[in-house]
Formats: sequence, C-alpha cells, structure tokens
Amino acid sequence: MRVLIVEDENHAATELQRSLSGLIPSVDTVIAGSRSSGIEALQREEFDFIICDLRLPPHDGGLDTAEAHGLAVHAEVRTVCPGTPCLFFTGFGTSQPVLDQLSSGPTHDILGTGEKYGMTQLLPKDRLMACVERIESFNTELATLDAIKIDLTGNKFNLDHIEQRALRLLARPLEGTNIEASPLGGLSGAQTLRAIVKNDQGQPVPTYFVKIGSRTNMEKERQNNDLHVNPLLRMGSFPSVVRVIEAGIGTKEALVCQFAHEYTESLFDVLARSDSAAIAIVQALRSIFAPWAKLAEKEVFRVRELRAQRIDDSVFQPYREALGPTERFEEIEQEMETSCQHGDLHGLNVLCDTSGNPAVIDFGNVGRAPSCIDPIVLELSVLFHKDSPFQGNSWPTNAQSEAWFDLEEYLPGCPVPNFIRKCREWANEAGRPADLSPVVYAEAVRQLKYEDTNHDRALGIARAAIRIAT
Repeated sequence: MRVLIVEDENHAATELQRSLSGLIPSVDTVIAGSRSSGIEALQREEFDFIICDLRLPPHDGGLDTAEAHGLAVHAEVRTVCPGTPCLFFTGFGTSQPVLDQLSSGPTHDILGTGEKYGMTQLLPKDRLMACVERIESFNTELATLDAIKIDLTGNKFNLDHIEQRALRLLARPLEGTNIEASPLGGLSGAQTLRAIVKNDQGQPVPTYFVKIGSRTNMEKERQNNDLHVNPLLRMGSFPSVVRVIEAGIGTKEALVCQFAHEYTESLFDVLARSDSAAIAIVQALRSIFAPWAKLAEKEVFRVRELRAQRIDDSVFQPYREALGPTERFEEIEQEMETSCQHGDLHGLNVLCDTSGNPAVIDFGNVGRAPSCIDPIVLELSVLFHKDSPFQGNSWPTNAQSEAWFDLEEYLPGCPVPNFIRKCREWANEAGRPADLSPVVYAEAVRQLKYEDTNHDRALGIARAAIRIAT
C-alpha cells in the first residue's frame, strides 16, 4: 500500500510515517511538505490513500500556511484521481463552509466489499492514532483484495499493480479468487483484455471484456457507446457495458463489458487457420456497420488533415524525403463519402464465436470519417499489427507494396488473398475510387511511428497512394 502524506510540520509527518511503517502488510509512504510538492507527487505517482493537512504553505519551506493550499490539493485529487480516498486533518476554527466543501465528495465501493467508502474524510489534527487506525483497517482490506490471484496468458503481456487492482475489484464482489487474463490487443495505451473470473473451486463464473485506461479516454469511449454504438448497432454484435470501475484504481478507469455468448477467437486466429472462413466474417462486419453506412454524408478533406490525424508532423517529417514530393499531394482537397467509423478495426478488435459470427470491441476511436477507413485499416492490420499471424512473412515484397492498388501484382504469394480481396471490395464500395488514395496514404504513413512495423512496406504503399492520385 502506498500513502502520500502532505504535511509541512516535520515532526507530525515523521511520526505518522513511523506509525504507518509498523503496519502489516507494510505501508510505503511519500512525504510532501507543501501544496506544490503535494500536487507534483499526485501528478507523478499513483497512491492508494492520501493524508493531507488542510493548512499548508504554497511551497516547501514556506511559512504562510493557509487552508486555501490544502483545498488546492483536494481539488487536484478530485481532478487527477477522484477514486483515491483522502483524509484531511482539520484544525480548530475551520469554517463550516470549508468543512461542507470537503465533506461533499462521493462514496464508492473501492475495496470490492459492497460497502461505500467516503472519498474524503475529516479528522482533527490531534487525533493521530485515529488516523493510523483508519489506515490500518483500509490496509487490511486492501491486502485481502490483493490476495486474489491473477494469471496472465499471452506473450509480453503485463499489467501494472493498478490494472491488476481493477481486475480484483471486478472479481471480489463475485466471490472470485482467481482471474485468468489474456490480451485482446490495442495500441492506444489502454489495456484491452479478456478476463475469466473463477471461484475457489476453480470454476469459471462469467467472462468479461475489460478495457483499462485513462479517465479521459474511458469517458470518451462511454460517450461513443452512448451516441454511436448502443442506439444504432445490432445488439449482440458488441459487448454491453455492465460496470464501470472508477474508484480504487488511481488515475485510471475500467470499462467492464459482457457478451451475450462466448467468443473464443480473434479474427487473426481465424485468418491463421482459414482464409476462406474470414471472407464470411468480413461480410458480417459490413452488415454490423450497415446502420452507420446508411447515414453517410459528403465532406471535404485536405489530405494533410487526414495524415496529421494519424501521425504528427514532428514524427512524420524525417520520412518525407523517402516518400518523394508530398507537399502537392497533401494540399489536395477532396469531397469524400463519410460515415461513422470504428477507427481501429484491426484483427484483434474483431472476436468470433464457434460458429464464426463476429463481434466488435474497443470503441475508443469511433467518429465520423471517410467511409473507406474501416476496411482499409482491417486489411492493413494483416501487414502491420504487431500481433498479426503474418508478421515476418515474405509477402509483400517491396515491389509489391509499390503496387498496392493493383491486386494482380500485389497478391501473388499472399497467405490470405481472399480476405484481402473482400476488404478491398468493401473499401471500394464504401466510397468513391478517388477516396482510397488519401486514406491509404494516411494509414500507411501512420505505421512509421511504430518501431516494430516494416517501414519499407509502409513507405511503398504510401508512395503508391501518391502516384495514383497525382
């Protein structure tokens, strides 16, 4: 357990630190002596509990203590990590409006016990032992929570202690004692995974799809679900959000979703086994997204804008010379068919049941965009996604990458030619032929920001997009 102590009086801080260090399990403490150092610590590290004196100086070593500085720390906690409990020491004469402000925070089940815990608690400063007792009780419950075992399966798959805490908070109310977690991909910085909760007999309870990320990104995903997914797409073609874990996991938030039935494979798994089976999945995806396609509109885009959405200028600049003249191409303005798009439709974001029926996950990038983006991203994920089963394949050669728009030259040696043709058919029918080159260019150069992608192939496909447009 990690505790931040924000206290300017050295003797009080060290006494509290000494008392907490004797608790079992051990408590790791960080001391900050002012408003500024307390806020810096909150922005730099994750904590399980925060103890703060209400009267603080603005900077370390300052003498002008005031309640305003303690309130500033409180405001930062509520902004940066609102699901982290904090205890404020109050002194004699603290005004009722200040007490009311500190006491008005929410309550959450942050330990998975079913009991609500006040996010902000108040305690007179002379009651140090009462503070230690509260931390001791919290520490004991936290140790019980952290005893839930997590088995991670998958190559190079790791969860930090906050992400593991999120899974334990999922399992504890279900009386789960073990969680089997496996990755479902994602390059956004969020953890996207399948979690199977098991009881003490080792029997599975339910299986969940869990996404853990920053509060801002998870809020965006929830908004996307409410605006674009739940009202329009067919129920059962995506997981339903059954729980949001927003407390007890620091600066992060977790979306817990459940499918109507079991999905055991990703589209990448299907592709590794059967090119022909993947054709039906692509067709089913078109059916899933048909309600979005029906709301298509026309919109004018500049190629530069599309590219900048995928890779920043600062990252892209070193590759311009290898692409040849890009300025004229990037200044092209073009009216394009647009509709709501998934935005990250790679092979791990499509899950399949035993009958080959697909479901789509991970809606963090949903929004209006050129209508051919999803099939192009899906096709190119075979080449560039780090978990594609065809990483390291000799196809396509550099010459074939340069011929991306000519399937008869591009496909010889391809391990999944029928899948590629079906994706290309979808892309061509989703927008006008001229729409493809700007989107292919933007998606190809996007790969240049990833160290583990084949940059020669990406550059070749991008050059092909420039040539066909100019």
